[in-house]
Amino acid sequence: MKKLILLNSGFRSLTRHKLRSSLSILGVVFGVVALISMLSIGEGAKREALRQIELLGTNNVIAKSLGQTEAQEIKARENLSRGLTLDDADRLKIMVPGIFLVAALKEIEAEIIGGPVETAYQLAATTENYNRVKNLEISQGRYISARDQKMKNLVCVLGWDIARDLGQQGRLGSKLRIEDTVFKVVGILEKRHWSKSKLPALTSRNYNRCVFIPLNSSGVFDRNWRSAIPVSEISVQFRDSGEVIQGAAVIESALTRFHHQVKDYQLIIPQELIREAQQTQKIFNIVLGGIAGISLLVGGIGIMNIMLATVSERTREIGIRRAVGANQRDIAVQFLTEAIILTVTGGIIGSILGCAISIFISVLAGWETVVTGWAVVAALGMAIIVGVIFGFYPAYNAAKLDPIQALRNE
Repeated sequence: MKKLILLNSGFRSLTRHKLRSSLSILGVVFGVVALISMLSIGEGAKREALRQIELLGTNNVIAKSLGQTEAQEIKARENLSRGLTLDDADRLKIMVPGIFLVAALKEIEAEIIGGPVETAYQLAATTENYNRVKNLEISQGRYISARDQKMKNLVCVLGWDIARDLGQQGRLGSKLRIEDTVFKVVGILEKRHWSKSKLPALTSRNYNRCVFIPLNSSGVFDRNWRSAIPVSEISVQFRDSGEVIQGAAVIESALTRFHHQVKDYQLIIPQELIREAQQTQKIFNIVLGGIAGISLLVGGIGIMNIMLATVSERTREIGIRRAVGANQRDIAVQFLTEAIILTVTGGIIGSILGCAISIFISVLAGWETVVTGWAVVAALGMAIIVGVIFGFYPAYNAAKLDPIQALRNE
């Protein structure tokens, strides 16, 4: 009967120990889940931002026309600034060293006849090199040529989506009516990845839904031109990426002079945006890591408390081990190993849940999330460090117990 009571007491003690151990690793689990899910969201946001920037071209510098108030327009006219024009593009190509290609684009508001009414398309007039500067691949036909530009030919190139939506009207060689003018379709672009830009510095242009016409031919939609053709943006491509930053400074200086000190344009340097995005991401990761680290610390404190309680309950066991020859180091290693096993177990469970939650967030919220190998390794590494740090004190207490007093403990 006495043996049965002792066995039952030992079973209850073991059950309580397992329950406390299970609860103690919850803090580690939640900390690892938070770390992996936060880093996956941050990594997804970074990759999307870099993809948007790289679509602009890392060797490019882009000058965009800025909308102006009435007072700013009056001041610009007083300073003889006509805004961004095709003349600016021509002069930049001559004056700025290292330039490979220059292309200009003008956004036009005009109705495309024949397309679905509920679908928004964008009409853009460009020079002949625009597709090369923006890396636009041609699926069928060709892009706008220098001859089209010079002769003011009424031709157009369609984006992938609009060509599909227009059906027969969107095929190569067909006629497309834009307002009161008929254009001939001479090319169709390859389908291109697009997602709405989350960066305020970038204007998201979905090339799949664009119709391109020669810039000189766009006069049929704007008969108020005087001496210079206004444009919405000028894209400059350098031969070598190492020339971009210095070349951008020259472009800034030249445009300032052309526009008589009037700042009616914005200069975008994708290379600089990439550096800023990467630097911002580093800070973001540190902040997210700190937040998740706090959760791990809380979990570590819980494990330390459980291990201290375990040492108190297993005092007699420690005394017996010391009596049969175990030294202080053996006892310390035993309890430290138990603490590490608890945190590693929590880390593995948290890693699995963190990956699952990242996928769930991506599906539910539509955000891109990327779970990287280094994030999982970092989470598990932090869990092990937490186990070592917070398991050290209970292990030290266990090792320092007096063997005789420990054996007397009931």
